[in-house]
Amino acid sequence: MRHLIRNASIVTGDGVTAPYAGDVLIEDDIVVALGQIATTDAQTADRTTDAKGRALAPGFVDTHNHGALGGTAIGESGFPHACELAVLAGVTKRICGVDGLSPAPVVPDQRQQYAVQLKPLDGAIDGDWSWSTVAEFLAWHRGRSITDMGLYLGHSAVRRVVMSNLARVATDAEIEAMGQVVRREAPLTLGLSTGLVYNPAVYCDQRELTALVRAFNGVKPGALFPHLRSESDNIIASVKEVVEASIDGGGAYCNEHSKIAGAQNYDRIDELESILGDASSSIQTMENMYPYTAGSTTGDAIFPPEMRAGTRAEFLARLADPAARKAMADKIRYDSKSWDNFVHFCSGLAGVQIAGVKPGVGDAFLGKRLGDVAAAAGAPDPMSDAAFDAVFDFYVRNAGEVAIITHYGHEATVERFFRRNTMAICTDGLMPGPGQKPHPRALGAFPKALRMGREMGIPLETMVWRMATLPCRFLNLPDPTLRPGADASLVLFDADTVTDRGDYLNPLVRPLGIDMVFVHGECVLDHGELIVPKRPFPGRVLTSPAARAA
Repeated sequence: MRHLIRNASIVTGDGVTAPYAGDVLIEDDIVVALGQIATTDAQTADRTTDAKGRALAPGFVDTHNHGALGGTAIGESGFPHACELAVLAGVTKRICGVDGLSPAPVVPDQRQQYAVQLKPLDGAIDGDWSWSTVAEFLAWHRGRSITDMGLYLGHSAVRRVVMSNLARVATDAEIEAMGQVVRREAPLTLGLSTGLVYNPAVYCDQRELTALVRAFNGVKPGALFPHLRSESDNIIASVKEVVEASIDGGGAYCNEHSKIAGAQNYDRIDELESILGDASSSIQTMENMYPYTAGSTTGDAIFPPEMRAGTRAEFLARLADPAARKAMADKIRYDSKSWDNFVHFCSGLAGVQIAGVKPGVGDAFLGKRLGDVAAAAGAPDPMSDAAFDAVFDFYVRNAGEVAIITHYGHEATVERFFRRNTMAICTDGLMPGPGQKPHPRALGAFPKALRMGREMGIPLETMVWRMATLPCRFLNLPDPTLRPGADASLVLFDADTVTDRGDYLNPLVRPLGIDMVFVHGECVLDHGELIVPKRPFPGRVLTSPAARAA
């Protein structure tokens, strides 16, 4: 199949070359020519598309995606959920296994508990988990994705293999055992992720992190991709912890979903950027972000770490225990230093929005706030015991299957991060399903980034570099820069009008201006129409070689 795209504004993705007018000829999955296409070559095209001056660029890379599990479920469009969201936004590569929560490795007796933990973030698969290792998971996943998918190796997954969900620091022997798991699973993954607010990585210390980074880099070069232990009151110490672990462990570092939470912390951005600058002088670094002032995560993150230990049944039992409730409420109300207190940095229950519930149970509160839950129960004072009892009751009724949107941020801080030349883009989007009103970033992050770049005067070639090429080079994946021989995973968009349209109450409104998307030369979005490829789907597994490219 030869497809000629005429009259495009070609954005190569090298970050330097200004967009230029020309044609692009695709043959099967390869770009065979661009610029001035010879008439004899143009006449061989099976299909010709007039781009009408729109931008043609390498497909975008979502460097922090939650679609490895529930994102494989087929929606009404015929697309897997994660792939539909990606393609509508111009994304052709998704990196999963984020926040330390990769779907593998997992031992058989942990599968059910782990699946319950991941459900509010990654959704659920149809049927039972059948895998234990990364290789087995990738074999299960192959053919289920329209976009390419790569995997970070998750710290929490590794820790569960060795220590289950124990709420304590690891012994030297346990760290060595975790290192063995990392060395076994690293070859098929792209780096080591951790989530230091999520079970069970939240219980680790810096020596464990450093040892696991070192174990990964003993197999192949790889960065640490952390959700910080604190993105609010203790953000500086938390950044130093993971940067030092990266340097001491011999790896690179990516500042994941870059943000600062809580109004009292916004002025710490100078110090944070200084730390990142110092790190970049000794190791390879990158950052990513979704360009919004709110985040989203699994609902149990509002509870102190010690309350989340053990099984889901034990957690729910604590939620129903009056003494445990009192301890939880007091820690949420009064302690913002010993843990990353989501309610505190969102300025109370009114700053936490309900994004997901158990279908048929909490539906009436979708899109509303935890403060609304309390008020509906007759507890208008959000700091009262009655208010927290109402919230805890809501969680119990929903069996803990709650997802949240956390309104913590500051537009000026978002813009400051956004201007960084080493800032890639991500969605961090939770998988929508029954009982979900997800964060608009799942569909809007990349179109919004293009709009912001346009409004802030950032050159289009710089934005495409950051959204497509920078992450591939950092992850040691093939360079997507447009040239003869390049992979034909492409996006055609209107650089003058592209924008997001969703908001926190109506999050899944399609963006404007993304016209066509190609995955390995196959057109999967054609001017608003999603085109379902034949199965098995064409998405490939992204893996990196044993040595980092120069």
